[in-house]
Amino acid sequence: RRGGRGLADGSSSMAWRAFVRLPRQTALARCRPAARPGDEGDPLRLLATGAVSLLGVGGWVLSREREPAYAQASIHSVPEALGRPPGPASVFEADGAGFSFLSPEYRRNVFFVYEKRLREHSPPEKVFEYFSSIKSADGTFMTSLDLMRAAVPVFQPADSKHIRSGSLAGEKKDDEDEHASGVSSDFFQMFDTDGDGLISFPEYLFFVTLLSLTDEKCKATFREFDVDKGGSLCREEFLQMMKHMRLSTTKGRASGYRTGLKTVTDVDDLSGGLVHHLFGDGRREHKLSLKAFEAFLTKLRTEIDSLEFEHYDFKRQGSISAEDFGYSVVAGASVRQLQHFIDRAAKLSSSEVGRSGRRITKAQYMSFCQLLKHGNSRFENKIKERVGKGGRLTRDVFLQLAKECGARLSETMIDVVFFVFDVDGDGELSPAEFLDVVSRFQ
Repeated sequence: RRGGRGLADGSSSMAWRAFVRLPRQTALARCRPAARPGDEGDPLRLLATGAVSLLGVGGWVLSREREPAYAQASIHSVPEALGRPPGPASVFEADGAGFSFLSPEYRRNVFFVYEKRLREHSPPEKVFEYFSSIKSADGTFMTSLDLMRAAVPVFQPADSKHIRSGSLAGEKKDDEDEHASGVSSDFFQMFDTDGDGLISFPEYLFFVTLLSLTDEKCKATFREFDVDKGGSLCREEFLQMMKHMRLSTTKGRASGYRTGLKTVTDVDDLSGGLVHHLFGDGRREHKLSLKAFEAFLTKLRTEIDSLEFEHYDFKRQGSISAEDFGYSVVAGASVRQLQHFIDRAAKLSSSEVGRSGRRITKAQYMSFCQLLKHGNSRFENKIKERVGKGGRLTRDVFLQLAKECGARLSETMIDVVFFVFDVDGDGELSPAEFLDVVSRFQ
């Protein structure tokens, strides 16, 4: 109680409504008679709802079927935003009880934002533990799909039963990973000396460090450690370079120590298949040239693009829906902008392009990634140059610049891009906002 007033008068209940996303009371509602025990406006019921949400017991919210008519219009309904009927979310709603589970779409969005913050702000040990799917007595390891999810923000596919990409010790996990079935990475198999196809914590740090830096930064650091200026590095110079690069990024600063995490604590231990692949064995060791290092970086990022497509194409159809493509495009938005773009992508399913059933093939998806998601690409530079001269980024200009770069984007992809980013419908994109959201490796 604050100032002698309780929750029923609508003043100090504001915090509770914001927390559990209950409707804001209008002046008319505040003039209504006092709520009876068990009614929607009963303070004890509001308090119980907030407490249950705080404790995380299943994530309960008030059922729309039991809400007063004046309140229903003010609640944001995720299923309706996605163009799908709400329907009963659980047995508790179906049998007429007063509570229901949060919708899967809402929970997916909540976990996506949580995982995005986790990648950006948590120590590498926590990120590694959360996204690693192999946790046994022998240690904690990642698959290639785990590595992609740890490095790249991805939504759960629209038709998937999953709501999250990982979990920490003691948290409820999704069922067996339906996305991993049939996925294998030839790129990561090259470094797999023991045949288990798993990625250790030091290898995770190595890959995530390279993915966190631009090509220009990686090449400049390579030249810095090329002491004799011969254009190549020996094994020891390479390991020293990687340690320097790792410490220069927030994602790479790690000790290897975390309660419950079973992994090696020498975070610079790259003595396994990775270094063996780059330099050969100790008896016939060769140096790594800058050209070979650049080719390695290109293959790494291309493989991440491929794994991202496999994540969305978990049914192995060879194509993904326009809705999933839209979510993959907006996934790079900053947390501050994220909700706006999630709302735009959510409307794709009920739009003309979503209802048409048109899909995006893997070749088309990979072409789009090469054009835009890697940052500082030829296509991106062409956009900036044209806009810098006063030109506009219309649909025709977008297609023309893509063709000049050797890529042929499908009509479906262009439709999705302009649906998400051309909010006012004037047929033009804002280049700064568009490139800031789409480019993954800045």
